[in-house]
Amino acid sequence: MRRMILLLPIMMLMLLGFARIPGSPAAFAQDATPAADDMGMEGLTFIPIGFAPGVALPGSVDLEVARVGFAPGAGFPFDASDPQGALVIVESGALTVSVEEQAWHISRGAALEQAMAESPMAPDMSAVLDEVAMGEEATLEAGDVAHIPGNRTGEVRNTGQEPAVALLVLIGPSSATEEGSPEATPAS
Repeated sequence: MRRMILLLPIMMLMLLGFARIPGSPAAFAQDATPAADDMGMEGLTFIPIGFAPGVALPGSVDLEVARVGFAPGAGFPFDASDPQGALVIVESGALTVSVEEQAWHISRGAALEQAMAESPMAPDMSAVLDEVAMGEEATLEAGDVAHIPGNRTGEVRNTGQEPAVALLVLIGPSSATEEGSPEATPAS
């Protein structure tokens, strides 16, 4: 629990930093590659992996991180009654995803790497994001990042012949205010 509390500010900083990217690509490169002395954090490296623009959070949320392995053919449906969404980072293999009730975006890892390699100080981010239409299937490959919203139907499945692994940052309503927690107990 203590480790999660320490990681939360770092994860939030990264997510907030990624949310700025579409509006200011030049600032993205500057933020991603500052001199160590400028930040006062010598010895650290910041490497952009992907981003999910326009993610609306409902207020206080719980974040969980999990690594999920998908055998060929394995997958699961999304349940419209489940408010938990996920930031999906594919580490290996490929996953086929569909979201029924809304369009969503994929940050293509290969395109991001190419944009950063061609012009690290002012990358062209136009080819990095793919918009996926509502109900359409899309394939996420190693290095790709997507936000899958909660309260939607759809599915994620490994339709390939090789295992797939994804890192998930699960985002759901805060459980801190559930009955029985200190914050939900009225003061005497």
